[in-house]
Amino acid sequence: MTRFLYDTAVFVYALGGEHRYREPCRAILERARRGELRGEASADMLQELAHHRLRRTGDRVEAARVARAAGALCDLHDVRVSDVRRGLDLLADASRLGARDAIFAALALERGIEVILTSDRAFEEVGGLVRADPTDAQAVSALAG
Repeated sequence: MTRFLYDTAVFVYALGGEHRYREPCRAILERARRGELRGEASADMLQELAHHRLRRTGDRVEAARVARAAGALCDLHDVRVSDVRRGLDLLADASRLGARDAIFAALALERGIEVILTSDRAFEEVGGLVRADPTDAQAVSALAG
């Protein structure tokens, strides 16, 4: 299996309403449940996902459940000071990358993870990080090995 970092968007689209990314993201998470994919994530991704679900549904119990379930599908990494420092450098250098995404990208690079599974094209601005689009079945299959 290829090491890759999950972006929060994969989980958000899988849980969300009708969208061109919904079914591909659901299929990815189903493959993860079956053990065909084992991605990595920032522990902060769980907070972002819980925040998003709470904001969308207002259901605290469900938001926590969803975040816990997402965490069970990933190898989680704590955010370190070095991740934040490198992320701030990435933020300054990338015109489209948001602050949280810059930290996620830095975390991946600091851990030697070269692929991020995301719909967000802003990650393409990060040198050393390859974006795998969830709708690209060939790219997703390559992650499974």
